[in-house]
Amino acid sequence: MKIHKNAKAIIILVAFLSIFLFAFIPMPVKAQGVTLKIIVSDQQKPGVDGVIADFLASPLGTGVDDVEVIASGTRADDQLVYLVAQMTAESTEFDVIGIDPPWMAQFAENNWVVELGPVLGTNELDDYVDGMVAACTYNGKVWAYPYFMNLGLLWYRNDLITKYGFTEADFDTWAELKTVANTILNPTEEALNPDLVGYVGQFDAYEGGVCNFFEWIGSNGVSDIMVDGTSVDLTDPKIEAAMTYLKGLFAPRYTGVFDNEYIIPRAGLVHDEGSSVGAFWGGNAIFMRQWTFAYGGAEDAGLNFGVCPLPTFTGAASEKSSVVGGAILSIPTFSTHQTEALNLIKFLGDELAQEFELTECSNFPALESVFDNPPSGWAWITDVKDQLPRTLTRPVHPKYSLMAVQIADKFADIIGCVKNASVGLAEMEQDVNEVLAGPPIIPGFNIAILILTITGTLATIAIYKKKKQK
Repeated sequence: MKIHKNAKAIIILVAFLSIFLFAFIPMPVKAQGVTLKIIVSDQQKPGVDGVIADFLASPLGTGVDDVEVIASGTRADDQLVYLVAQMTAESTEFDVIGIDPPWMAQFAENNWVVELGPVLGTNELDDYVDGMVAACTYNGKVWAYPYFMNLGLLWYRNDLITKYGFTEADFDTWAELKTVANTILNPTEEALNPDLVGYVGQFDAYEGGVCNFFEWIGSNGVSDIMVDGTSVDLTDPKIEAAMTYLKGLFAPRYTGVFDNEYIIPRAGLVHDEGSSVGAFWGGNAIFMRQWTFAYGGAEDAGLNFGVCPLPTFTGAASEKSSVVGGAILSIPTFSTHQTEALNLIKFLGDELAQEFELTECSNFPALESVFDNPPSGWAWITDVKDQLPRTLTRPVHPKYSLMAVQIADKFADIIGCVKNASVGLAEMEQDVNEVLAGPPIIPGFNIAILILTITGTLATIAIYKKKKQK
């Protein structure tokens, strides 16, 4: 694929700025020998940090003096921007990278990661959840190793549910959930907690919003929008019906959610994982759509809570309402320690690290044997294993990240009442298909994102210089 000369200039500028930034920031002195560097998200970092000593002491850690764990941000979007800039510049900075499952096609298509199939043992991945193995595979080849699995689940305040005589069986559908929330959001509860809302999710214009979009249309029977891998079709009436219903749950401006037909506050339009889970952990949301990591914090907060599958429109178990997320681990093509990196990702995929990720970070294992024999206090994950057949995946395509930008923007426009569902979906379809029809300016990404990366790098340098002068 040819790269436009302006794009080449930007690639060089990004690489130069990265080097310039590191020149100004003092770096720790490395130990003699091999020091591996792995980059994961902020939320994933504690799970890796917690088992590094075990890795170094294990046979797989032979020849490795240390492992440096780098955090890339709280949002998947931030991590992707940084990794694409690094891979495009053929940086040797990292030996292992944590990848969000829908990025796999993009990284494999651009030859940014090493094919693992030839170096894995026969049947080595047989004990991993099928969906996670599929997420590691592109064009019939394995490019990553399963690390942990995430599912979109429904969390609820069990104390409030039981107080009003409801049970988990009373909100199998979205209409039932709305009825339960509206019942609880009455003047009595408002006097006890004026900050209480009916439902929180991830609705801001970013990857979390894209996951919520796919779950809402999946819960109305539309689990695949791709047509032969070359275009998308959003004309199914069930998609518009799902968007129209969701839009109607948001309170208008200057209107709350007590004693009326709404259950999501206007502020919910900019909620991401952090702000939504903060509302729930603080006892200020009856229902929450969230990934599995919320469990530990809810326990720490002393909440009386429950977890169950996300509702569907009909209540039918055949409708897929839960997006699969999580993390898979790849070795960059440009790593100079690929053998040691392979040993690290195998260790992180084994039982000790999988159990630590579950108990310390509330991230579900990708290893099925942990579901069958969970650590003490985590027996509830066996029930969630039944949810796996109801999961759905985001589109598998090398241009997924570009597609997701368009989906996120138009989804936010629809639920924010900037556009009605019909118009917003038509524009979404048109914009996504334009992305799929044309080549990216830079392999796997676009020029606007790289400009943002450059701007962020310059800002970081400026801040650092200012601090040094004080």
